[in-house]
Amino acid sequence: MESFLRELAVQLNKENPLWDSVTLVFPNRRAALYFRKHLSEIITQPLFAPNLITIEDFISEMATVRVPDKLELVHRLHASYQQIINAAGTRSEPFDQFYFWGDMLLRDFDELDKYLVNAEQLFKDLRNQKELDSSFDYLTEEQRKFLQEFWSSFDETLNENKKKFIEVWVKLFELYKTFRVQLETEGLAYVGMLHRAVAG
Repeated sequence: MESFLRELAVQLNKENPLWDSVTLVFPNRRAALYFRKHLSEIITQPLFAPNLITIEDFISEMATVRVPDKLELVHRLHASYQQIINAAGTRSEPFDQFYFWGDMLLRDFDELDKYLVNAEQLFKDLRNQKELDSSFDYLTEEQRKFLQEFWSSFDETLNENKKKFIEVWVKLFELYKTFRVQLETEGLAYVGMLHRAVAG
């Protein structure tokens, strides 16, 4: 059985043998490399290769902003976090303690923007049953029950870790917005922001 990329190379070679005028967008670099390998196996004469790019490269070409490296993004996220925490009068967290979960939070923000998730709805505090019923009427009964059990476990025994989780959770949407605004004003973005901008 032939792989999809090999079938694609064969089909495209039949339809359009002028490869130098073709640009193909792949989900990642590995797929582009395998496609190039399959193409080299089926082509019999010398020719210019097609332009093979990833979806990330494609979106970056359309953007007018710069995507900094992960360390800089987490550092900037920490600055936004400090701003929100200090405004709320909560004890701030040093960067070395923030880095691990800041990195996870950055990945979460990236994913929710890539999939065009409504961040405000995602970060709602769903301890209130009425809010769960009115805002999430599209959920199945099983999903609602899971959310109710999750949030009710916080009300039953509110230890220090659970209090901290709730304190952070209720500020996540504000952090998300503040972080994005600060990046935009400096001509920066993370990859998910670019996806949302291109899609919108």
